[in-house]
Amino acid sequence: MRIAQKCLAGLACLSAIGRASADAFIGDSRTSLRYSQFYWKENNGDGVGPTRNEWVQAALFNFNSGWYRDVLGFDYSYGLADDLYVGSEANNISDLEADDSVQSPHGIAKPVEAYLRGRLAGEGGELQLGAGKKSRRYAQYFDDPISRILPPSTLGLDLDYTLGGLALRFSHINGLSARNESGWVMQCPGVAACRSNTPSRRTPSGWPRSNCSTVSNWPPGQYLDLYATQGMQEDAGDRFEYEGVRGLYEAESSHDARYLDLSAKYRTDHFHAGITYNKVRGDDFDRLFFSKDHGTWNSSAKLFYFFGLEEEEMFKLMGGMDFSFFGLPQPRLDTHYAFSDHAAGYDEFSRRSSKAYFSTTSRDI
Repeated sequence: MRIAQKCLAGLACLSAIGRASADAFIGDSRTSLRYSQFYWKENNGDGVGPTRNEWVQAALFNFNSGWYRDVLGFDYSYGLADDLYVGSEANNISDLEADDSVQSPHGIAKPVEAYLRGRLAGEGGELQLGAGKKSRRYAQYFDDPISRILPPSTLGLDLDYTLGGLALRFSHINGLSARNESGWVMQCPGVAACRSNTPSRRTPSGWPRSNCSTVSNWPPGQYLDLYATQGMQEDAGDRFEYEGVRGLYEAESSHDARYLDLSAKYRTDHFHAGITYNKVRGDDFDRLFFSKDHGTWNSSAKLFYFFGLEEEEMFKLMGGMDFSFFGLPQPRLDTHYAFSDHAAGYDEFSRRSSKAYFSTTSRDI
């Protein structure tokens, strides 16, 4: 009888633990729904480049679970996008895919993220594993969200190990999902590894080194963030694509580029403003990992344009705010204006880029 009671008590404990784990999986989860609009107008530069005049909208649902038994978690997001207006003079559209014409684009409906994650922790450090589709953002590489109504994402496997101040990461990427196309994923050859770099064929090798400090001894709720980053691109021997890509970068027999990135940003809970300076030297800092939407190097100068020509100096002014002073805490407006006026080998060089992005997010739906 006592044995049966002990068994029943043990089963009750296991059931309680299971319920607690399930409660943590759901109870610690976060959900959000973001609605955004993006307007982009661009002339053809006197015959060079596309003409765009597009106004698009998108909704993005996100679910991020808590941890089940402190080991397993799951992330999922789904995106919808459609046009509000496309000008008759436009010959190209960026955020959607043209159908019969640029003025009649396809809408987008697809999973942006479906990612299973796990972790194991002990005295020997913490190991995190993840597999699936997600927008990846690492110190060296990220799926490029700039000037996109929906983020791009990649399919792959990620391993992270941390022990004290040591951090190691390895990522294997074998598929991509373009930001302006529906569908699950397109296969592509590619391996990206951060902090133990083994780049894929047709890619350069490189790294960024960055430091960040936050000045917080200001009045409560006010901060000053200071960033300094040094980045490098070099050819990767037999894996490097020496022929170049027409329209993006020219062929060359070797590649060795550097950039210096300096940034200062003042922020409060509801507002931020800042300035960034980026200087490139050596060669053009323009090489990709493996795809225009997914091969971005982590530099503030990677906007819609690279701002990465040799000796190019870019200044970027940025700002953003919410509308809490109107009693509307969820809507946000973020904007930037970037310019450069010098690059090696050019006379009367000038480049400008601006962006205004409005979004609103509802949490706990």
